[in-house]
Amino acid sequence: MKQILTVALKEIKDNIRDRRAFFFALIYGPVLMPLLMVGPILFSAKNNVIDFDATSDLYVVGAEQAPNLIQMLLQNNLVAKPAPPNFREKLRSGELAVVLEISDIYGERLREGKPAPLFVYVNHSSKDSLKAANQLKSVLSRYSAELGYWRLNARGLSADLSTPIKLVEEDVSSQGISGMLFGFMVYFLIMFTMMTGGFYLAVDITAGERERNSLEPLLSLPIARWRLVAGKYLAILGFVGTSASLAVACVYLIFTLVPMDDLHIVLNLSGTALVQSYLVALPCMFFVAALLLATSAYTRTPKEAQTYISVLYLLPMAPILFKQLSDVAMSGPLLALPYLGQFSLIDRIIKAESFSLAELSFSVGGTLLCAVVLIAVALSLYKREQILRD
Repeated sequence: MKQILTVALKEIKDNIRDRRAFFFALIYGPVLMPLLMVGPILFSAKNNVIDFDATSDLYVVGAEQAPNLIQMLLQNNLVAKPAPPNFREKLRSGELAVVLEISDIYGERLREGKPAPLFVYVNHSSKDSLKAANQLKSVLSRYSAELGYWRLNARGLSADLSTPIKLVEEDVSSQGISGMLFGFMVYFLIMFTMMTGGFYLAVDITAGERERNSLEPLLSLPIARWRLVAGKYLAILGFVGTSASLAVACVYLIFTLVPMDDLHIVLNLSGTALVQSYLVALPCMFFVAALLLATSAYTRTPKEAQTYISVLYLLPMAPILFKQLSDVAMSGPLLALPYLGQFSLIDRIIKAESFSLAELSFSVGGTLLCAVVLIAVALSLYKREQILRD
């Protein structure tokens, strides 16, 4: 065991001394990637959430045509102000968000019981303009429904006559849009950071040492090949696990520390779900470390190792494509496949859906079995003398 730890510590020290490897293993994947993925989602959602309680100005053309409408807008925190004559140019330049025009015939059509025209001017290329227009249209829709009710009521008719179908939509998901967004994101971040965490160490651990002519002296030491492989495997596993752990912690801190006010109602990712996802992904750390070790042992040069391992970055995407292109239910033996099992279970955890102990066993058992096979492949390659040849 001492020899294994000595080899592992030697590889870890060498990797930490490499600033590029240190940056990718402990900063790029665990810190920058969560910020780059989660940040835009949160701020985009924040920009699209309408705060109906906040008071805002609404520029109106012809406000004198509809005093009751203006009063209703004020009650809904929209303060009417006269629109400038060149409001279209100001809308295009972004100086105004939205403009409401009340036509001259608005009052007359309303008195005749006919549709009264209102015009909403909006800039569809501006998010702020679309957000303001959606708020205004929501308020006007409620006002229109209210007027329709009183029109029918004044004629002795039930308002239900104008609504032959009452459509009720119920969201049965427990996590709403959060489940759809974060099911993929949490899985991808954990798997991606595992790969980035062990990438440079895996490139250097065999092909790099061969290039520096340090592999042959290492193999000539009085230490069994399996202990040598075990030490290198532990070193890669350490970086893979550290990167994934830091990524989960970073995502948790983003959702805990970033002030998002009422956005937590729309987008919510609990610490419990993150911890459960991390635990489900744990077996994949052993698999990823074994995959990197076996690939490193197979390749001849650092460039070849970089090429092969770069291709391996696509593997975590395979379950997402499989789910999109196939209607096969994610259960039973399918969950034994590495990545596929973790993706399916993490997706269920984020959506607050349950899974059985048998399904978890398939995922853990299948992934660990694949890791053992890959370690055996790496050991077999290290036992061959060809591993010293360029």
